[in-house]
Amino acid sequence: MVPHDDFTPHGYLDNPYHSWKLNPSGVLRSRVPLGMGWHVPNLGSYARNQFQYTAHLMIGLKIGKMVLITPEDFKRHNCTIISHLHTKNRFEYTCIIPRYQLTLTVRYFLVNEDALGCILAFDAQVKQPLPITCYLIHVHTHNPHTSRLWEHGLYAIRGPQQGVAMLGLASEGDVFVHGMRSADAGPLTFGEMGHVVALEDAAIWAHDIAVASPNITEHEESTGWQARTVIVPSTLTLEGDTTGSAHRVINAVLARGVSQDQSYQRWLDSMEEIARADADHRADDEDFWHRAPQLSGDWPASWRRGLVYDLETLRMVMRPSAGIVGSSYDGMQIQAPRLVLAEAAMDVLFLSYADPALAAEVILGHFESAPRPNLPCMREDGSYNMVADDGEVCGTAPEWGFPIWCCDQLFRRTGDLHWLRRLYPGVAAYIRWWLEHRRDAEGWLVYNCSWESGQDVSSRFGPQQTGGSIIQHVRPVDLQASMVQSAAILARWAALLAEASPDASSAALTGSESLIDFAAEAAQWRLIADEFTVKTRLMWQDGWFRDYDSVTKEWSTQQDTMHLAPIFCGAAGWGHIEQLRPALVQPPNHSGWMPLSWPPVMMTLAGSIAAAAMPVDAAEVAARFIDASYRSTDSHDIDAHGGLPGVTREYRQLATVGKWGAQEYVNAGIEGYGWGALSVYLLMRYIIGLREEEVGKITLAPAFPQALRRAGAVYQVGPLPWGKYELHTTCTVQNSQRYHMQVKCIVPLIVSDGQQLDLDALSREPVEQQWEWDGAWGEPHTLQLP
Repeated sequence: MVPHDDFTPHGYLDNPYHSWKLNPSGVLRSRVPLGMGWHVPNLGSYARNQFQYTAHLMIGLKIGKMVLITPEDFKRHNCTIISHLHTKNRFEYTCIIPRYQLTLTVRYFLVNEDALGCILAFDAQVKQPLPITCYLIHVHTHNPHTSRLWEHGLYAIRGPQQGVAMLGLASEGDVFVHGMRSADAGPLTFGEMGHVVALEDAAIWAHDIAVASPNITEHEESTGWQARTVIVPSTLTLEGDTTGSAHRVINAVLARGVSQDQSYQRWLDSMEEIARADADHRADDEDFWHRAPQLSGDWPASWRRGLVYDLETLRMVMRPSAGIVGSSYDGMQIQAPRLVLAEAAMDVLFLSYADPALAAEVILGHFESAPRPNLPCMREDGSYNMVADDGEVCGTAPEWGFPIWCCDQLFRRTGDLHWLRRLYPGVAAYIRWWLEHRRDAEGWLVYNCSWESGQDVSSRFGPQQTGGSIIQHVRPVDLQASMVQSAAILARWAALLAEASPDASSAALTGSESLIDFAAEAAQWRLIADEFTVKTRLMWQDGWFRDYDSVTKEWSTQQDTMHLAPIFCGAAGWGHIEQLRPALVQPPNHSGWMPLSWPPVMMTLAGSIAAAAMPVDAAEVAARFIDASYRSTDSHDIDAHGGLPGVTREYRQLATVGKWGAQEYVNAGIEGYGWGALSVYLLMRYIIGLREEEVGKITLAPAFPQALRRAGAVYQVGPLPWGKYELHTTCTVQNSQRYHMQVKCIVPLIVSDGQQLDLDALSREPVEQQWEWDGAWGEPHTLQLP
């Protein structure tokens, strides 16, 4: 069921047509108080304000003498604005106007690449007819410095029919058409178009105060940007039925094109297609959410909604096939999508808790479509965008996001040997590339530059002019440890593939994949794992895992959160872990950043704490990250830098909040960044305590943080897709020390054509199994699934 909740009235819509090189179609971002629109090619702050234009559709009202257009208008009249529907496909505002007991819902969605649809619904209890003027407003900002066109300003004219207006560039450039129609056969009377500069001017104009229209070349002196606001007014009347209930619906579209003719035709076509588009988006949302997990029971409200924001951001980050990428791919973030292994692996791991099939397809596509074995960072057209200062084409290293480990978690849930057999060659080639091209003269792994490490310009690597500066003199301990982990996983995969008959692991494989001697490969990878276990442990100096400078022959004195990676990677001995326990509870900074700031670093920290058999501590640090992230994402306030809640962001930073000046983490960085959805993983793995063991076998070790251990509190999660199973968990707090857990596992029966069997046709065999037990927090319990 698609979530309906009291979501923040801020966020994004997905534009699946947008890519950075081949089709920079723009992102769709909300705008206060009731707007949505394009930022082209993306949000200006991402690219130093090198945007081309923003085009937002906005709604305003006039009832009697009350005008509601600006955010201040709605606040002054005690209106409440919230979103009850907040998916990648549909964003809906609900505005309650108390003076008239009127509820206005404004639902935005894409009709097609060049048409933004909007369905407005008015609901009220009325004793007598209530006239309302509805303003359909196009708020536009044009940046003439980036247009590359022969143009000097903007004109606004009435459209070819009533209720339509055009805004275009003169003498050459795009044209935007916006207009509305009645959707319920009720009368709609249109007024004269308004043309002003800003939304505040529109509010003055709506009060019947004369406002001069801008001249065609008018612009902001400081920036040169040209702001325009075009208003289409219409009047409708709410008339109650026998119970006093009144309801009206209006359809609206903002269309764009390269000419008046094209944009108007797109507007006409989209008005005809708006209902179908809305229905298609609803069906897509329902298809995703019928299998994606939701939180219920006594979870904090911000967590309940935060999980939705995270999963919807991940849906947006998954891009359709484009350019040289023959399958869906992970774009890393929505503003300027690119293919980066670290982000892709983390994103698919998080997405796999909701859509495991898409997650598996995406990461497989990254390996199979990569033009080089090191999976260089690149755009969809095949252009590389992480080239070091020495001209080396780089991709992220095995330690950043631990991509091989992420892939292994997907495999452990399904045991899909066909998928593994396809994945194995690319993963093996990637790890071999690092062994062949990133070892120094003495066999130690190095980064070519800090971009390759993912830890851009980290002070760990000494002075650097750019993230592309060469740092091959540094032997990073986390990189050595990641090779232990990656090689051990490859050894296990190769052993499994060696044991499996060809029929069990693949229906039809040809070429190099069928020539692999998996038994020999398994032995080779075990040797690599052993070699780098020794190397990693040799880097234990003075009670800490340290980096080494091969030029100065000195061990680093700097301590970094990433130095805890040998624990997570299984490269540390128990004696090392014992000495590092204080650092796991109070970790050092990450090159000047607080340890919970960057998702890959936080993933390393939580994994290291759990690997040290400290599940309660892992849950506490996970909860701190989740709570800060979800409270920030669920906020109703735009941050001091104009950043939006309602969407996952790049990292966390400390901010001063409240009147007492408390310091807490808040979301920051690029909007719509996939790995910012780390909370999904932290919640499932360290709080619910759900771990992949092998196909059909799971371990649960619930370790709720102290703040959630209220006696009698009930925390539910489900449905949770898990291989061929669907899981539902209910954890009841008994007291601060113990819990009661219920797990329900549904096993859908599959017929030969791959379709799920109708429940009415099921035999008497059970399709559902349940377990219940009591335990101490952090105490593991293993289940063998049917």
